[in-house]
Amino acid sequence: MGLFDKFKKAAAPAKPAAITVEAVPTAVYAPTPGTGVAMADLPDPVFASGAMGKAYGIVPTEGVVYAPATGTITATTPTMHALGIATDDGIEVLIHVGVDTVNLKGDGFTSFVEKDAHVVAGEPLMTFDIAKIKKAGYATDVITVITNTDEFKSVEPAEPAEVAAGAKIFDVVPA
Repeated sequence: MGLFDKFKKAAAPAKPAAITVEAVPTAVYAPTPGTGVAMADLPDPVFASGAMGKAYGIVPTEGVVYAPATGTITATTPTMHALGIATDDGIEVLIHVGVDTVNLKGDGFTSFVEKDAHVVAGEPLMTFDIAKIKKAGYATDVITVITNTDEFKSVEPAEPAEVAAGAKIFDVVPA
């Protein structure tokens, strides 16, 4: 081992395998496995109030975010803690990993997608280090928001429960 080998940056996590999602156009699926959290109980008042649209949280058991629907990546962040997707069926989805995790400046996050990429439901989009988020004192909730909620007749989140990645968390009824 050379003198500076111990200072080399750890290799980025490998891209996980995709999961199978039997996607339908009027649904949005869990981006990660864990325990569901009702919108009103989310640890961030902006998301809990519904100000950005109907939301569903998941306290994750695994540090992977999978595409919750098939569509195009509309936004990413330099800190890799959030991204947006416009589904092929017109649903605008925001996925936000943790609360105040922007303060980690990308440490513990690895993205596998860029803006304008087309993704398929179940495709891995990013990984995140749950332990690192907790150690920094932040909530780990992965929050999924339908940001264009008002454009639909209804957007109904699933009841909070244990969810598998790829389980349906929103029914969206077109206007």
